[in-house]
Amino acid sequence: MNNPLDLDSVIASTREILAQLLVIDVDDIEANSSIVEDLSADSLDIVDLSFQLGRQYGCTLPKTTVLDHAAAVCGDIHEFVNESGLTENGKALLEGSLSAYAPDQLRVGMKPGDVFAVTTVRNWAEQCRNVFNYLPATCPECAGHQAVLNERQQVVCASCSARLTPADGDEISRRLVETFVSAHLEENA
Repeated sequence: MNNPLDLDSVIASTREILAQLLVIDVDDIEANSSIVEDLSADSLDIVDLSFQLGRQYGCTLPKTTVLDHAAAVCGDIHEFVNESGLTENGKALLEGSLSAYAPDQLRVGMKPGDVFAVTTVRNWAEQCRNVFNYLPATCPECAGHQAVLNERQQVVCASCSARLTPADGDEISRRLVETFVSAHLEENA
């Protein structure tokens, strides 16, 4: 099924949720604001943001980091992070993740904690929106093929209005890592 979510709308929702969580004016939050460095959010704020975005849109965002999924898939993390920090493969993996990091946002050698610190409002909105690229092929209720947003901004079937739920964010992240490993690492082995 198609993804009916508009990135600008998800960015607006993410900004509103953060304004409430951090008790700041929504106008002080830009799409490219770093949630940790610019807005001073802590790890509990991030957990709350993930929960509230998931609740609002009817999805489950990843609870495990992409790099942790990479370590599980590969048995270790050294292809993605070494003693110097992110490798070229680690940078490329994060750019292709649900969070869709921009090429100029990360750099080789960056420490994983620094990646977390520069994650922006846009990255969180991208993650939420991109989960909906993994809706079921057809509606489980009526076999319809078109997804739309209802008046409450929930993703539903255009034919029968049944609520549609995408795959779990951790399942998607793991699949993306497996695909990356197959395409980039196994061909170099």
